[in-house]
Amino acid sequence: MRAEPTTPYLARRHAHETQLRELGPSPGEYSDDAPPRGVQSVTYPSGELSLRAWYATPLGASGSRSAPALVYFHGDFAFGPDDFEAVRPFLDAGYVVMAPTLRGENGNPGDFELLWGEVDDARAAVEWLAAQPMVDRRRVYAFGHSIGGAVAAMLSLYPQLPLRMSASCGGIYVPETFGRWAASTGNRELVRFDPSDPSETELRVLGPNLPWMVHRHVAYVGRDDPWFIDNAAALERRAWELGKPFEKIEVPGDHMASLAPALAAFLELTYLDIPGS
Repeated sequence: MRAEPTTPYLARRHAHETQLRELGPSPGEYSDDAPPRGVQSVTYPSGELSLRAWYATPLGASGSRSAPALVYFHGDFAFGPDDFEAVRPFLDAGYVVMAPTLRGENGNPGDFELLWGEVDDARAAVEWLAAQPMVDRRRVYAFGHSIGGAVAAMLSLYPQLPLRMSASCGGIYVPETFGRWAASTGNRELVRFDPSDPSETELRVLGPNLPWMVHRHVAYVGRDDPWFIDNAAALERRAWELGKPFEKIEVPGDHMASLAPALAAFLELTYLDIPGS
């Protein structure tokens, strides 16, 4: 077993430049749908990139009273209308909601990097949302499903990010994931870096970097999603040893069916959350 890194996560990430063997967009299929009524198509900056997102404010809300906010990171490497509908209950409950697309997705500029530059985009999305005049900067939350959950989990490592809490559903991956994907027929196109290089794999997932976690993360997993249960359980045991704010919560369903109950549970958790309490 490889020894746990001793250099802080942000220092290692800053020093490492990912080496991609192939450049190009995300392999996720998408259609260029217009947002539904009451939802805006906006752009947000991430470095030199201008990326698209869907953004909505609660019905009847005004700038005179700040509201909690959610950034939702979709799964399946492309965004579609169903992704926004999954988090509409947050909008109905009075939250400002942002559903960003990341680099190389949905016609965006940039190359698909798989949990590298996409994490930078996710940070930029959180910053953009927190800066909106209607948003309560103390109550900005992030949630992601599947690969979007892995993105949300990585945000817990950034001390300066205006993030109250993040959560995932079926989103806790391990460094070995990338080697398995690279060796498979169905997922090999996702891995465009060297999966045998620990510097590439360990910086892309939460587990090896748990000692530097600063924001609470709740990992929801479906009871019929055993691989993710094992991953999250191992992280929870390590988090208890380190005193880090990571927890696993099981909900009904498999990898896909668990999303709705996970979102419902997170909505209840954040609705009752009071900063400073």
